[in-house]
Amino acid sequence: MNFKPIYWYHGNVKFSSEEIENLKSDIDKIESEKYTEKRNCITMFFLENDLRPEMKHKDKYIDIVEKITKNVGIYNKVRYQCTYWSQLYDNNMCHKPHNHAKLDPNFVDIISWVHFIDVPEQKCFRFLDNDDNFFVPDEQNNGDIICFPSWVWHEVIPNNTEHRRLVISGNISVTHFDN
Repeated sequence: MNFKPIYWYHGNVKFSSEEIENLKSDIDKIESEKYTEKRNCITMFFLENDLRPEMKHKDKYIDIVEKITKNVGIYNKVRYQCTYWSQLYDNNMCHKPHNHAKLDPNFVDIISWVHFIDVPEQKCFRFLDNDDNFFVPDEQNNGDIICFPSWVWHEVIPNNTEHRRLVISGNISVTHFDN
Protein backbone atom coordinates (compact mmCIF):
# COMPACT_ATOMS: atom_id res chain seq x y z
CA MET A 1 0.00 0.00 0.00
CA ASN A 2 1.26 3.46 -0.89
CA PHE A 3 0.45 5.94 1.86
CA LYS A 4 -0.63 9.36 0.64
CA PRO A 5 -2.61 11.54 3.03
CA ILE A 6 -5.20 14.13 2.17
CA TYR A 7 -3.44 17.44 1.62
CA TRP A 8 -3.31 20.17 -0.97
CA TYR A 9 -0.98 22.85 -2.22
CA HIS A 10 -2.39 26.32 -1.62
CA GLY A 11 0.22 28.37 -3.46
CA ASN A 12 3.44 30.27 -2.94
CA VAL A 13 3.73 33.48 -0.91
CA LYS A 14 7.32 34.57 -0.41
CA PHE A 15 8.67 36.82 2.29
CA SER A 16 11.43 39.28 1.41
CA SER A 17 14.95 38.62 2.70
CA GLU A 18 14.52 41.55 5.08
CA GLU A 19 11.21 40.17 6.46
CA ILE A 20 12.83 36.76 6.99
CA GLU A 21 15.85 38.18 8.80
CA ASN A 22 13.66 40.43 10.96
CA LEU A 23 11.42 37.52 11.91
CA LYS A 24 14.38 35.29 12.82
CA SER A 25 15.97 38.12 14.81
CA ASP A 26 12.73 38.82 16.67
CA ILE A 27 12.37 35.13 17.53
CA ASP A 28 15.95 34.99 18.79
CA LYS A 29 15.23 37.93 21.13
CA ILE A 30 12.59 35.88 22.94
CA GLU A 31 15.10 33.75 24.85
CA SER A 32 12.90 32.58 27.71
CA GLU A 33 10.33 30.89 25.47
CA LYS A 34 12.68 29.17 23.02
CA TYR A 35 12.00 25.47 23.37
CA THR A 36 11.54 22.55 25.72
CA GLU A 37 12.90 19.03 25.50
CA LYS A 38 9.43 17.77 24.58
CA ARG A 39 9.09 20.07 21.58
CA ASN A 40 12.74 20.48 20.57
CA CYS A 41 12.07 23.46 18.33
CA ILE A 42 11.89 27.19 18.86
CA THR A 43 8.17 27.90 18.86
CA MET A 44 6.08 30.97 19.52
CA PHE A 45 2.96 28.81 20.05
CA PHE A 46 2.87 29.40 23.82
CA LEU A 47 3.23 33.17 23.73
CA GLU A 48 0.39 35.66 23.92
CA ASN A 49 -0.54 37.02 20.48
CA ASP A 50 0.82 40.51 21.16
CA LEU A 51 4.28 39.03 21.87
CA ARG A 52 4.51 36.88 18.75
CA PRO A 53 6.82 38.24 16.03
CA GLU A 54 4.73 36.70 13.22
CA MET A 55 1.78 38.92 14.17
CA LYS A 56 3.49 41.70 12.18
CA HIS A 57 2.21 39.80 9.15
CA LYS A 58 -1.39 39.54 10.37
CA ASP A 59 -2.92 41.14 7.25
CA LYS A 60 -1.06 38.68 5.02
CA TYR A 61 -2.43 35.71 6.99
CA ILE A 62 -5.98 37.08 7.12
CA ASP A 63 -5.86 37.15 3.30
CA ILE A 64 -4.28 33.67 3.00
CA VAL A 65 -6.82 32.09 5.34
CA GLU A 66 -9.72 33.78 3.57
CA LYS A 67 -8.49 32.35 0.26
CA ILE A 68 -8.09 28.87 1.79
CA THR A 69 -11.68 28.91 3.10
CA LYS A 70 -12.97 30.14 -0.27
CA ASN A 71 -11.02 27.45 -2.14
CA VAL A 72 -12.55 24.66 -0.05
CA GLY A 73 -16.05 26.12 -0.32
CA ILE A 74 -16.74 26.94 3.32
CA TYR A 75 -16.20 30.71 3.34
CA ASN A 76 -19.93 31.56 3.16
CA LYS A 77 -21.07 28.53 5.20
CA VAL A 78 -19.19 28.91 8.49
CA ARG A 79 -17.74 31.40 10.89
CA TYR A 80 -14.13 30.66 11.58
CA GLN A 81 -11.10 31.85 13.42
CA CYS A 82 -7.45 31.27 12.70
CA THR A 83 -4.48 30.80 14.97
CA TYR A 84 -0.91 30.69 13.73
CA TRP A 85 2.59 30.68 15.15
CA SER A 86 6.18 30.71 13.94
CA GLN A 87 8.65 27.90 14.47
CA LEU A 88 12.39 28.04 13.99
CA TYR A 89 14.48 24.87 13.72
CA ASP A 90 18.23 24.94 14.19
CA ASN A 91 20.51 22.00 13.36
CA ASN A 92 19.12 18.67 14.67
CA MET A 93 15.86 20.19 15.90
CA CYS A 94 12.62 18.35 15.16
CA HIS A 95 8.95 18.15 16.15
CA LYS A 96 7.58 14.80 17.27
CA PRO A 97 4.52 13.20 15.58
CA HIS A 98 1.30 15.05 16.38
CA ASN A 99 -1.96 16.28 14.94
CA HIS A 100 -4.02 19.41 15.56
CA ALA A 101 -7.43 17.86 16.24
CA LYS A 102 -9.00 19.22 19.41
CA LEU A 103 -12.01 18.18 21.40
CA ASP A 104 -13.22 21.62 22.45
CA PRO A 105 -16.97 22.32 22.35
CA ASN A 106 -16.41 25.98 21.41
CA PHE A 107 -14.56 25.39 18.15
CA VAL A 108 -13.33 22.62 15.88
CA ASP A 109 -9.99 22.77 14.09
CA ILE A 110 -10.73 21.55 10.59
CA ILE A 111 -7.83 22.74 8.42
CA SER A 112 -4.19 22.99 9.39
CA TRP A 113 -1.55 24.59 7.22
CA VAL A 114 2.19 25.18 6.99
CA HIS A 115 3.83 28.14 5.28
CA PHE A 116 7.46 27.33 4.49
CA ILE A 117 9.10 30.74 4.93
CA ASP A 118 12.83 29.97 4.76
CA VAL A 119 13.74 26.30 4.51
CA PRO A 120 16.77 24.23 3.53
CA GLU A 121 16.74 21.90 0.55
CA GLN A 122 16.20 19.02 2.97
CA LYS A 123 12.46 18.35 3.16
CA CYS A 124 11.86 17.94 6.90
CA PHE A 125 8.04 17.95 7.06
CA ARG A 126 6.22 14.66 6.54
CA PHE A 127 2.87 12.98 7.12
CA LEU A 128 2.52 9.68 9.03
CA ASP A 129 0.03 6.83 9.36
CA ASN A 130 -0.44 4.24 12.12
CA ASP A 131 1.71 1.66 10.34
CA ASP A 132 4.92 3.73 10.38
CA ASN A 133 4.47 4.72 6.74
CA PHE A 134 5.26 8.29 5.85
CA PHE A 135 4.79 10.65 2.93
CA VAL A 136 7.02 13.66 2.21
CA PRO A 137 5.24 16.36 0.19
CA ASP A 138 7.26 17.90 -2.62
CA GLU A 139 5.82 21.34 -1.88
CA GLN A 140 8.34 22.48 0.74
CA ASN A 141 10.16 25.28 -1.02
CA ASN A 142 10.47 28.86 0.22
CA GLY A 143 7.01 30.42 0.10
CA ASP A 144 5.03 27.18 -0.39
CA ILE A 145 1.83 26.72 1.63
CA ILE A 146 0.27 23.30 2.15
CA CYS A 147 -3.08 22.57 3.84
CA PHE A 148 -4.45 19.38 5.36
CA PRO A 149 -7.22 18.15 7.67
CA SER A 150 -6.28 18.91 11.26
CA TRP A 151 -6.57 15.26 12.30
CA VAL A 152 -3.77 14.13 9.94
CA TRP A 153 -0.63 13.07 11.81
CA HIS A 154 2.59 14.83 10.85
CA GLU A 155 6.08 15.52 12.13
CA VAL A 156 9.26 17.43 11.40
CA ILE A 157 12.34 15.23 11.19
CA PRO A 158 15.69 16.61 12.41
CA ASN A 159 17.07 19.41 10.32
CA ASN A 160 20.53 18.06 9.46
CA THR A 161 21.73 21.26 7.82
CA GLU A 162 23.18 24.51 9.15
CA HIS A 163 20.35 26.39 7.42
CA ARG A 164 17.85 27.57 10.04
CA ARG A 165 14.39 26.31 9.03
CA LEU A 166 11.61 28.89 9.51
CA VAL A 167 7.90 28.09 9.08
CA ILE A 168 4.61 29.57 10.15
CA SER A 169 1.95 26.99 10.99
CA GLY A 170 -1.71 27.50 11.66
CA ASN A 171 -5.19 26.12 12.22
CA ILE A 172 -8.54 27.22 10.88
CA SER A 173 -11.24 26.56 13.47
CA VAL A 174 -14.96 26.58 12.84
CA THR A 175 -16.89 28.54 15.47
CA HIS A 176 -20.34 28.28 13.83
CA PHE A 177 -21.86 26.13 11.07
CA ASP A 178 -24.76 27.39 8.95
CA ASN A 179 -27.39 24.74 8.32
